[in-house]
Amino acid sequence: MNEISIAVGGRIRLYRQMKKLTLMTLAEKIHKSKATLSKYETGDIVVDVETLFDIARALEIKPQQLLDSFLQTEEEQEIRPDGFFPQRRICVYFYDGRVKRIVRNLLETGHDGVGRTATFYNDIPSFDRPEACRNLYFGTVEYFDTVTNFSFTSQSNRIERLTMCAANPFDRGGQVLGMLSGISRYPMLPVSIKCILSPGELKEDEELMRKLVLSQKDIKLIRTLNMFAVEQLG
Repeated sequence: MNEISIAVGGRIRLYRQMKKLTLMTLAEKIHKSKATLSKYETGDIVVDVETLFDIARALEIKPQQLLDSFLQTEEEQEIRPDGFFPQRRICVYFYDGRVKRIVRNLLETGHDGVGRTATFYNDIPSFDRPEACRNLYFGTVEYFDTVTNFSFTSQSNRIERLTMCAANPFDRGGQVLGMLSGISRYPMLPVSIKCILSPGELKEDEELMRKLVLSQKDIKLIRTLNMFAVEQLG
């Protein structure tokens, strides 16, 4: 099977599941059989251009969202500044005080032929299974000399938006603190949360917990500035 067909098929399945559509429902929307759509998702059948656009339209997404992993040329890859992580897959962690646990997430960057894209797999069981995420967000990324900005839209509820800002690390192999902002469902409030971005997986232990939970220093800074702010890892 073609590697691209398998990857595109995986994206189709991911977005279909996030939209809570069955194979039969999506198949009917694109006027294909359930068996044919299933083979698209497994990569057994190559998706032609017309069908790709039909699927994207039925899923209410851009066709590029099924292809962004393959639209980045070698020249475009070299545009990325040296300040941020060079790899496409970035591990993101934050501590959720509502459920009292560290939440692991995967950030995957790409290109849609026009600009840089970013897919955020929220609350994943493991980094080997990002498609089993609790929530899926798609958006854009902008790199600057000192910071990198991400902007996402939920793929299951368009009113949910996320932004993430991180200072570019001096050490490309190290970790960096960032801030993730959006709408909390429970309770329904605008929130910001401290997060750690890492080029690789981190051990989810007390040390990581200490870095993610708001410290007395963080609280003092918030009181001083009257705004939520986090300092970089020392």
